[in-house]
Amino acid sequence: MNNRITQKMKGEGKLLSIYFTAGHPQLNDTVKIIQDLEKNGVDMIEIGLPFSDPLADGPTIQKSSTKALKNGMHTELLFDQLKDIRKSVSIPLILMGNFNPMLQYGVKAFCEKCEKIGIDGIIMPDLPLDVYQERYESIFKKHGLLNIFLITPQTSDKRIRQIDAASNGFIYMVSSASVTGSKEGFGEKQKNTFNVLLHYRSQTR
Repeated sequence: MNNRITQKMKGEGKLLSIYFTAGHPQLNDTVKIIQDLEKNGVDMIEIGLPFSDPLADGPTIQKSSTKALKNGMHTELLFDQLKDIRKSVSIPLILMGNFNPMLQYGVKAFCEKCEKIGIDGIIMPDLPLDVYQERYESIFKKHGLLNIFLITPQTSDKRIRQIDAASNGFIYMVSSASVTGSKEGFGEKQKNTFNVLLHYRSQTR
């Protein structure tokens, strides 16, 4: 599969990917934020789809999601906001959120809409690998979407190998077992885990 994510990753050096919650701080800020991020050198953007009951998000993202929902953000509105995004933005765009809104929208319809808009990948931490492979992988591939899987320092070698084999883009490594946005910086444990995984990836690619 060759979409904007894989094309971007073929380049040399580090990539800067930024996450923000759609509909925050104001409901109609989404497109302007994406445009400004690209203009300021961001390589890839993770657009957060707010959800009322996030599983892994820390207080910062929870607050932004709550504000976005109060502003009136929802899946269909986000798609409407992004309908012309490829007229002004060329970098990879990834939707990140919980699986429930996607399931409610309809997985096939959701993926069709993403392809039409120009979304390149999906990050849904609560969509299990085996469920994805059994029910949804063919749909994602049909619409040119990369499903980005997560691993943590506690993920077993066997599980990492399974995720690596199922991944066409990159693997999202969570730096610790805590919720997103709850810590600053990296300790030696995180650095050692990064180094081990980098060595593993270099041996399998």
